[in-house]
Amino acid sequence: MRRITSHEELVQLSAGDPWVRWSLDPGLPGEVWVHEGVALVERLGVRRGFWVAPLPDAAGPAVRAALVALRDGGHLERLRSRSVSVVREHAALASEVLDLGDGGDWDWMWTTTPPPVDPREDELVDLDDTRDADELAAFAREHNPRMWTEVGTGRVIRWVGRRDVAGRLTAVGGAEREAGGVPHLAGIVTATGERGRGWGGVVTAALTRWSLHGHGVCTLGVFADNEVALRVYRRLGYRTARAWHSRRLPNG
Repeated sequence: MRRITSHEELVQLSAGDPWVRWSLDPGLPGEVWVHEGVALVERLGVRRGFWVAPLPDAAGPAVRAALVALRDGGHLERLRSRSVSVVREHAALASEVLDLGDGGDWDWMWTTTPPPVDPREDELVDLDDTRDADELAAFAREHNPRMWTEVGTGRVIRWVGRRDVAGRLTAVGGAEREAGGVPHLAGIVTATGERGRGWGGVVTAALTRWSLHGHGVCTLGVFADNEVALRVYRRLGYRTARAWHSRRLPNG
């Protein structure tokens, strides 16, 4: 295993991979190793662990070798890892090498292309992560309990939403900030009774255009089984850079 301390070098090794370029902190605050063409990137925070990201031309045997090196080198225990994320095509292989628990499959997506303008974007209003926290949290609990973001903590740097004539929320969406500094969409929820009318796409398009204006790129994460959302994001120009299989380790 070779230690990497330069984000620029990692971007070069990955041939400009969007996830490496925009998702990772340029300061690489955690440990980063490359083993047989596979990047092992320490993930900090609550779900600390490792991203196992094959670089160009790295196939299954290389991924296996990297996972074995991660396991047998004692790095998981040394860094108190609680989870591991591998690309989904190597999910079965990861389960053979590591003792993995529950988790989820999801896509990390990105775009640098402005989506078509929907005139209904004029109906959207800005919401406040602090002032509107209770309303946003209640809306998410009712209409999408799987919403993967934190309301009222400052993690979301911008919220937008749409209200009906009675002032009730019918759709919301937020943007966090990736470790790399660019916006990452999260908390996109449409009221159950409003689904099928395209409001998720309206919210996503508006936030995407805002992100592109300030940063030139927008990213998001979506559960792999959410085919409706995946179709919307692809229609708006998003592409999958990494299809992740994220699982807990025994001590996670």
